[in-house]
Formats: sequence, C-alpha cells, structure tokens
Amino acid sequence: MPIETLSERMKIDIALKESEHRYKRSDKIYSRLLLLTICILLTVFREMDLLLFPRFWAEEGQLFYPFALHHSVYEILITPQVGYLTLFNSFVSLMQAKMVSAEFAPIISTYCGFIVQLIPIVIITFTDHVFWNTLHKKLIISIAIIIVMPPELWLNTTNSHFIFGLGTFLVILISAEGLSRLKKTLLRLLLFIGGLTGPASMFLAPVFLYKAYREKEKEKYIQAAIICACSLLQLSVLIYTLLYSNSYQRLKQFDWHLTINAFLIDNFSLNTNREIVGITMIPIYIYLLLANRKNVERFILLISFMIVAVFSTLGSLQMQGAPRYSYLPTCMLIILISSEAFELKKEEIKFKPVLMALIFSGSLILSAISYKYRMQYVYTADLPKWKDEMAKYRSDTLYKPKIHPDYLYVQF
Repeated sequence: MPIETLSERMKIDIALKESEHRYKRSDKIYSRLLLLTICILLTVFREMDLLLFPRFWAEEGQLFYPFALHHSVYEILITPQVGYLTLFNSFVSLMQAKMVSAEFAPIISTYCGFIVQLIPIVIITFTDHVFWNTLHKKLIISIAIIIVMPPELWLNTTNSHFIFGLGTFLVILISAEGLSRLKKTLLRLLLFIGGLTGPASMFLAPVFLYKAYREKEKEKYIQAAIICACSLLQLSVLIYTLLYSNSYQRLKQFDWHLTINAFLIDNFSLNTNREIVGITMIPIYIYLLLANRKNVERFILLISFMIVAVFSTLGSLQMQGAPRYSYLPTCMLIILISSEAFELKKEEIKFKPVLMALIFSGSLILSAISYKYRMQYVYTADLPKWKDEMAKYRSDTLYKPKIHPDYLYVQF
C-alpha cells in the first residue's frame, strides 16, 4: 500500500474516532439533561400550588422578612436570628425587602427554595461516583431523595440548610480528580454558603478532614479548609447564643426518653416515621457498619450518618427531633442502601442485595403513600393566599397578613 494512501487511511480513522467520541459525549450530556428535566418536573408537579401561589413559610415571614425590612444590609447578613448564621436566608430576605414590594416577596423565597432543592440533583447528575456512576443509578437516587423529602422542607428557604447539608455531604464523596475548574469553583461556593447557612454542613467538618488526609488531593484540602473555617465561625456563634441569647432554649428543655426515641425513630426509619421501621433498621445499620468496615466509601457514609444523626437530634428544638432534622441522615442511608441493592444480579441472587432492594423500594413506597397525608399539616388549598392577605393589609394597615402555617403572620 502506498505511503500516501496509508497516511490518508490513518487520518480517516482518527477523524472517525474523534467523531464517535464527540457523539458519545454529546449523547451523555443530553441524557443527563433529560434526567435533570425529569427531576425538575417531578418537583414541580408534586406540589404545583406552592409554585402557583407562593407563600411565606414559618420563619421566612415571621422572622427573616420583617427583620430585613427594618435593618441595614450589613445587619441582615451578620445577625444570627435563630441562634446560628443563616447566610442564604439572610440573602433571600435581603432581596425580598430591598428589591421588590411585599406582594412579590414570597415569590423570591419559594423559587429560591425550589432552586436549592435541585442542588443535590444537579450534583448527582453532573458528577460521577461509584454510588451513581451510571444513568439509571443517578435517576433512581435522584428520585429517591425527592420522594423522602419531608413536606416541611418543600419549596421554602426556612429549612434550606438541611438541603445544603446534603449537598455538602455529596461533595465529600466526589473525587476531585477529573473535576473541571468550573465544577471545583461551584462546589467551593456551595461549601461556603452551606457552611454559613445553618449547622447541618458544619457537622461534616471532621469527615472532610479525614477524606482530605486520606486522598491527599489539593482540592480536597481546599474543600476541607473552607468547611472548617465556616464551621469554626458557625460554632463560635452557636456557643455565644447558647450562653447569652438562647431564645430557642436549645440544650435546656428536653426529656431524655423523647430524645432517645426521636434519635432512633427519626433517623433510622428512612423518613417513613414508623417505629417498626426504625427498630428494624438499627440492627441492619450495625450489620452494614461491620460488613463495610474495609470499604472506605461506604464506611465514610455510615460514620457521617451517625455524626449527623446524633448532633441533629441534640440540636433540635427541645431535643425532640422532627422529620426535617432527619432528612440528611435519611438520604445517607438511602444512598448506601441503593448502592448495596445495585449489586443485585440476575445470574447470581444473593441475600444482602435482595434485602437492600426490598428495604429501598419499601421505604420509597411508604414515603410516597404517606406524603399527601403528612402534607396536609403543612399545606392545604384553603390556607390563606398571600395575595388576598396583602389586599386586606392594603385596605387596613392594622391587619396582620397571615402566612403558613396560618397561626403565624407578618409584622410590618
């Protein structure tokens, strides 16, 4: 074969391979975008009324918004109104108070809450980890963390720090190797905001240090430095408020029986809120801890679960827990159980993957079934609409517009 012909053939082969690589990459991006779209639609249609009729939820309207109306930008951003720093909530209330009229304020907090809910989904969709390294794993885990989300977290910024905590945990798992500069920057920003928005992310600082020490990657050291710096600041504020301004009576009013019960049921019941599930999962957790003691990724997940479960329960109001406090531990267990279930193979049926698959599917079914029942304590169609409440206030400035739940109101 002539040299010219051979050279041309090689060029053609290289071009074909490059074309095939571009096609696969393009197909991969489109698949991930489709996955993200499915999750967005699921989030939208699960409780569309809240997007059509945005409302203030609890501290959004009772605390953050009124404070922002009457204070400077500096005071809004640095004041620990609930006993700890809430940077994201402060930024949202700043936009509400300084950029729009009161009629449109709930739109900002509701849609900011919507965006925060998508953060864990985006991380799972556009990164890879052994727990979500295929499209079907990404889809299943993403849908799972949507389904198990308690109604009180749904589409509001009051409880956004729990979702930031989940995003922080996912960053721990992701290897820094292969991350683009943009992804590294966005993940650092997430850690900064999450670390200064509630204590959920702070609980994971020791795990970041361990992961950085073990992997010895520059980016992991940077991530650990960010979360540790934010955690030290957050911890300083927490200690100060506990000692001198403990309006929520944290660590003071509690019943050990209720605290232990909350710890066991809330954190181990996979958000089904069923005592039998929590009791059953405790020995399963111990079994998984022992079985995975040599599997670094799973062991980190199991230890992270225990750290967050303990401190979330202790930090809850009157140490009595609630579904919102257990959302992050629940997602950790869900991710672990799914990773065990994904090992199920048709040609080789083993007990552990089958058991994990049953637990995983059963918990999602129970969460999905109980969602509407539990949502009625958070939102129903007959609750006050903010537009109507503001109309009453405009006609009578002594009127106090009601928010959700409807025993709360905005004090202008």
